[in-house]
Amino acid sequence: MNRLLRNLGALVAAAVIMTGCSNENVTYSGPDYVMFADTLQSIAIQDGETYHDIPVSATTVCDYDRTYSVEIVDNGSNAIEGLHYDLESNNITIKAGELSSAVRIRGHFDSFEDTDSIGVKLRLNAPDEKVWDLYGCDTKVVLVKVCPFDINKFVGHAVLTSTFFAEYMTSTEIRLLEVEKDPEQENGVIFKNFLYDGYDIKVNFDTKDPLQPILNMYPQEQIIGTTADAFQGTVWGDNKLRVMQPQSAVSYFNSCQNFILQYMTFYVKDIGTVGTYANVVEWISEEEYNYLKSQGY
Repeated sequence: MNRLLRNLGALVAAAVIMTGCSNENVTYSGPDYVMFADTLQSIAIQDGETYHDIPVSATTVCDYDRTYSVEIVDNGSNAIEGLHYDLESNNITIKAGELSSAVRIRGHFDSFEDTDSIGVKLRLNAPDEKVWDLYGCDTKVVLVKVCPFDINKFVGHAVLTSTFFAEYMTSTEIRLLEVEKDPEQENGVIFKNFLYDGYDIKVNFDTKDPLQPILNMYPQEQIIGTTADAFQGTVWGDNKLRVMQPQSAVSYFNSCQNFILQYMTFYVKDIGTVGTYANVVEWISEEEYNYLKSQGY
């Protein structure tokens, strides 16, 4: 069980109103435990200044402050304190009348490689009688480097590679693209002439959760070419090759490495599905674009 007692504070507060460590007005007679709210959590590191909370919860309210030290467990950690992260303090205090507190951690953004996802294991040093055997007193914190999103990094010149090439565009190794901002949607771009000349594709970058950089087609169904283009001159149905966002695969973007991985399901209306293919688009400089173009791409 990786995500434990996320809302423990609220649940306990609702269940044990007026609970205390003293004997007055006691309505909850269970033991007084303290623990990390999650045994595993991921944190997006987007700069070197922001501290992030690692919640600690208790099962009872006390009428005095409770202070516990926090230990870094080497066995299970591959992040290095001082290089990859700092703790604001090695102690936490659950104040009188409260059920929660937090360890605060800051990542060193500039010390991470673009693909880094490293972890630190923390242990709450509480007396044995305060440790619930079911949950223990450890947590694993995964620090993930996430570069701040900038739509301007996803416009300009790009290179497309696609598994579609191997089946239906066998003479194509890569395809050079020009990418523009979509004036009709926030964080949207238009890939000009994506697979076939005259047919553009629109996508949208979902930036709400830095740990889930989702790429969406918008609209979710679009025309990418003609069936004659794809099937050696054969016309099927209305002669329009359509694509839609598959339910079984998640498309995403990477703001640090400046690329997208996009899945598309190709189909012909009233005829059937052609297949689901993966596209990788990598943004390049104008100089690289012009060089590749001069090489016949």
